[in-house]
This record gives sequence, C-alpha cells and structure tokens, in this order.
Amino acid sequence: MSKASLYLTVYGATGFTGTLVAHYLDTHPDLQDKPWAIAGRTQAKLDKLAVALMSEPKVFCVDLENSDAVNEMVKKSSVILNCAGPYAANNGAALLGACAREGVHYSDLAGEGFWQAEMVEAFHESARESGAKIILGGGVDSIPSDLGAYIARKAVQDQVDSQINIRGVYTKYTGSFSGGTLNSGKVSVRARKTGRFTDDMANNPYVLTPGITGIETSDSSTADGMPREFKRALDWRYGMIHKFFMAPINARVVRRSYALRAEHVNTTYNECASIGMWVQVFLMYAISGFGYFLGQPINFKPKSGEGPPPWLLRSGGFKIELIAKSNSKRTKIKISGKGDPGYGATSKMLAELGLSLALDDHSTSSHKAGILTPSTGLGDVLINRLSKARKGRFMHFKTVVS
Repeated sequence: MSKASLYLTVYGATGFTGTLVAHYLDTHPDLQDKPWAIAGRTQAKLDKLAVALMSEPKVFCVDLENSDAVNEMVKKSSVILNCAGPYAANNGAALLGACAREGVHYSDLAGEGFWQAEMVEAFHESARESGAKIILGGGVDSIPSDLGAYIARKAVQDQVDSQINIRGVYTKYTGSFSGGTLNSGKVSVRARKTGRFTDDMANNPYVLTPGITGIETSDSSTADGMPREFKRALDWRYGMIHKFFMAPINARVVRRSYALRAEHVNTTYNECASIGMWVQVFLMYAISGFGYFLGQPINFKPKSGEGPPPWLLRSGGFKIELIAKSNSKRTKIKISGKGDPGYGATSKMLAELGLSLALDDHSTSSHKAGILTPSTGLGDVLINRLSKARKGRFMHFKTVVS
C-alpha cells in the first residue's frame, strides 16, 4: 500500500449498489484487519450503515461540491470506488479528477458514455503523470466484455497485421433495474437535449479515444459495432440475435482497450444479445410470479436507493460468449457470473476490482497509469481474482474452442 492510511474507500456507500459493495467488502477475507472507509453525502445514512458493518470502517461525510473535503478524503486512501451515480449529474468529475491528480487508483460504474469521454479528455494526462489507474467500466458494464475480448484476441492473434473480428453475444442477463439506473437514463436524455451528447458522439465507435481513427471508423459506424439498420437477425448459433441495450457502453470500453494497446487498426468488436436471453428473463419472472410468490415482488418503478429484491440479487445471472476470428484461427470464450447482473454481480465485480488495485501486484499490466479499462489497467490479475472470488463460485472464464 502507498503512504495512504486506508486501503480502500467506497463513496456513495449508502446508495443501493454502494451498500451491496460495502457489505461484500465487510466480510471479505482479503480485507480483514485492514483499514478501509465508507463515504457519502448524508451523515445519518452513513452512521446507520456503519453500525451494520462488522469491520468498523472509517466514515467520511463529504459533499463532492466541497473540493477541499474531496481532496482530504482522496489523500487518505489508496483506492476510491465511486458508486454515486449518475456521475454527470452528481459531480463525479470532482472525485475522479482528484484521484487523477493525487495518484490514487479509482473506478466507478458509469454507463454515461459522454461523461466518460469528458473524463478521458480532462484527466488522462494528469493520471499518467501521477501514476493513478482510473478504471472505466468497473461492473457488468464493462468487465465481462472487456476481459472477454482481451482473452479472445490473444487466443487468435497470429500475424501482426492480421485482421481480427470479435463478436460478443449475451445469452443470459436475468435481473432488474434500480432507481439509479433510471436516473442515469434521464441524465443521458437531458445531455442529448442540451448538445452535451450529440448524435456524432453516440455513433462514434472510438468516442472514448479522442483523435483516434480505427478500422471501424466510417460514415456508417455505430457504437455497438452492429450495422445501423440492424434490429434483429436469424443466427444459426443462437436462433435469433438482436440489439442489446448495454452493447454501446461495453463496445466503447473494449475499443478504448484496443486503442491503448494499438490494436484498433486491425481489430473489430460488435455486441448483441440472443433471443434466449429474453426467454430466460421471462421464465424467471413467470416462475416467481414476478416475485409475489416469494413475498418479494419486483419493483418496476424504483426510486433512488431502491432496486431488485433480495431473491433476484441472488438468483439472477449473466453469460456472454465471445467469438474471435483471424485469418487462420478461431476461438470462443464463455464468461458467466452469479447474481443480478447490474447489482448482485456488479457489486462483487467492483469490490474485487478495488481489492485488486489495492492489494494485488498489477505492475505487469499493459498500462501503468491513465484513464484505463479493466484489461489495460489490470488484465490477467483481475481475471485471476474474479475466478477465485467466493471460492471460485462467482465468475467463470472458459475457452470452449481454440
């Protein structure tokens, strides 16, 4: 650990996802007897959460509009995990920027592509100079896609200039949504209306890599990598594939990884979902009576701080298959995880990412500092940690065809 007194601080710890992250860390064997902290804007909520945590974390009540308080909190920790979205509306830039300047590692759960692009422009160089690893996409968007594409590309790389095409297909995504997710959607809509998030940005496959022209750059480019006219299509592997609502977020992060590793000149990525994904969602909802049979109904109009019921947090899950092809090789990678993808699984992924930044030796990653991604900032170290999480029962990485 650096000279900081705390291994890790979770900001936004009293929100729906932040609370899940805090409870996961509270009993994590790697964090036992190590100082860490929870933080947020409301003292009463933080005190209530602290009482429920056995490891007695430190508590910081910090408003992100107070730059002095933000800097003081950041300097006390080796790693900051920010769960206080929507990030564009809640001044997430203040916390990310402070970490970038102070050399403190950071990650969050932002799905706001326009905000991520702003952070790259504003703080990449500061983070590089300070030694901070700022990891974009610290949850289900976009760890499975980014690490899967990383594994798949390595498996099929042959000649240096050989073109490599990778497709990610989500075949399972059983879960629900929270008030925070709805708020993030509203922020993106407002950004469109004000011109902060333009159509050009929405369709630019390399929006997170300013100034880059890659193999997917064209007048008909899309964020998810699928053709602009694509809505659904028959597929011999999956019966039918269709657009996936998380694909634009995930694909942008994957392409930032490619650009950082100078692989964008010969590597394409697109992402979609199978019809079977929605069949599984329907079956889970129907069998449970939408949660009424279990006494925990799914809330389809959640407010801030509300999300999926406990049974769905446990019983949900995700699976993504990534198929990579080069001139002479082909591989399929399967990645799966347990728990509602956006919350039950995401909270564990973000927590493990934070622990990796704080405790693991990630000096061999492809990049030492900057606005990075899971594969460029941690790579194989994070894959290994996630594979071992919950005694190997949480996430699985499997090469099916090589």
